[in-house]
Amino acid sequence: MGSLVFEKLCEDMRKNGLTNDQILLLSKIFGNRFDNAYKILKEGRVKRYCFRPSGRIVWIVVGKERDYHVIPEANFCTCDDFYFRVIDYEAYLCYHLIAQKLADVLGEYMEIEASDQIYDTLMEEWRTVKVVKKALPITEIKNIREASSITLSEGRGMSVHQLLTKLNALGFDILTPRHLAVILATDPERRFSCKDGVWELR
Repeated sequence: MGSLVFEKLCEDMRKNGLTNDQILLLSKIFGNRFDNAYKILKEGRVKRYCFRPSGRIVWIVVGKERDYHVIPEANFCTCDDFYFRVIDYEAYLCYHLIAQKLADVLGEYMEIEASDQIYDTLMEEWRTVKVVKKALPITEIKNIREASSITLSEGRGMSVHQLLTKLNALGFDILTPRHLAVILATDPERRFSCKDGVWELR
């Protein structure tokens, strides 16, 4: 299902709530992903953190193994399904993203206020990716983001695989597409966006 169709459904749900017909349609389209997302929604496992006084918003979905950081504007999630299937276009969204989008439009999420003083500590925990076998130095991560920004400034978007190939050719040691996606999605300057698997500069 294309992103525009799902966005239209979300607009309808925001105005009128979730109907039985929409539940059947979403289940038919997303299959088990919707079933899992709906279960997460009903169990109240979507959290919206609002940090004070900055007003920064962070979405977290409590998964089977750990908490997953979801960035809805980039259609990004730190779960395995996102890296192994969504990035490779085998799926449009992981079920954590579906759950977050449903929770947002329906207003069915846990609102948590937290101090900016613990923002960095929580983000470090949420951004931890178990499958990354080697931690890159902070300076190397900054250099990767700068090189990605320069590469994408040429004006055309790239899949994470295309960008990884370009950066590897420049001599950067990036383990996997998943690792690169994490680096881009967690950029403090929020320079990168991803839509339908294509990364661009904001």
